[in-house]
Amino acid sequence: MKSQNTLIRECRRYIPLVVLVSSAAFWNATAARAEDPEIFSVNVLVKDAKSDEPIAFARLTLQYRQEGSKFKLKRGKTVSLSAKTNLQGRYKFVNIPKGTIRLMVIADRRQTFGQEIELDEDNQLIEVKLRKPQELL
Repeated sequence: MKSQNTLIRECRRYIPLVVLVSSAAFWNATAARAEDPEIFSVNVLVKDAKSDEPIAFARLTLQYRQEGSKFKLKRGKTVSLSAKTNLQGRYKFVNIPKGTIRLMVIADRRQTFGQEIELDEDNQLIEVKLRKPQELL
């Protein structure tokens, strides 16, 4: 068996390595937190283009790209959220990261709407006006 002094000397030899590894782990955790995007809410209001009346129960799809993490070895992915407007033609999406989003709106007897929008402020209002479909010739 090794003596106690020999064990202490061997342990002391590894102390710089332990400090280096723990410092690197702390730095990675701090850097990963710094990459977290700002989180916002998005308010959507859907109206009829001609009458300016709200459209209830319009189907909404909001998509955004969730970035991966090089520290956690995660790939990015597209997140898709679905909802319906209330009787006042409104819906509020929460916990949406700052950046480019894609909003698609579908309502009965109305043309479909789809657009990429830059989300740059909290509680941003996106007003969508839907038209009736064009008549067939």
